Amino acid sequence: MVVLFVSFTSLASKSDTDKIYSQTEKKWTQSQTVGDAFSVKAVFWNPELVQAWVAKYGAENLLSLEEQTAYHRDFIQRERFQRYLVFDVTIDKLKGPALFPINFNKNTYLTDDKGNKYYPLEYPREFDDKIFDKVTGKIYFNRIGKDNQPIVNPETKKITLHFSHLSIEPSYVAQKIELTWKDPYIPPDYTEASWQPELEEEILRLQERIILLEAQKKELIENQKQIESEIENVKNKIEEL
Repeated sequence: MVVLFVSFTSLASKSDTDKIYSQTEKKWTQSQTVGDAFSVKAVFWNPELVQAWVAKYGAENLLSLEEQTAYHRDFIQRERFQRYLVFDVTIDKLKGPALFPINFNKNTYLTDDKGNKYYPLEYPREFDDKIFDKVTGKIYFNRIGKDNQPIVNPETKKITLHFSHLSIEPSYVAQKIELTWKDPYIPPDYTEASWQPELEEEILRLQERIILLEAQKKELIENQKQIESEIENVKNKIEEL
């Protein structure tokens, strides 16, 4: 991992943090251009990029260590990075007629290296409209996979973001875009001060998960009681007959 967080241990210069952020953003950015018609770029907001941004923001605004930590925590919560996999996507029409994405919510999806497919939970409505110039926005995917485990985990070798049917032009309507990030998992180091907001947010997410599971457990218990009552009624009916 790139050594990011000099600003958390010392006051790094703005030029240092700008350079680190630029390098980190480039590392987690994938793009593809289709002829001279349009291009698609996506930035994967993983913890490494989040912390690089926080260091850059802190240096630009002369934040103290405590202020950076508070901003980091607020940034994670505001952008919901611990609840979702977030991609900053830019669709840029270069030449020719406007783009007109068809069923964006069905023709845009994320896959892992096991072949599991995940559709976006949230994205800007502009991606459903005609694109005359450029559209940028965040696309949110569920963080938890079909096996009830994080989609991006230590065993994940790659994730791929797929786009298709972004244009109704005959020569491009079937054009597929595949943006792949290899080794997307960043192991957390909660012993470092810069990871504490991540830890707090993870604890909050797990606490919310417990509340949800408790509610599901209560519902199952109620259903079980109803089933047992129905069984007794059927048995009584049999005895009466």
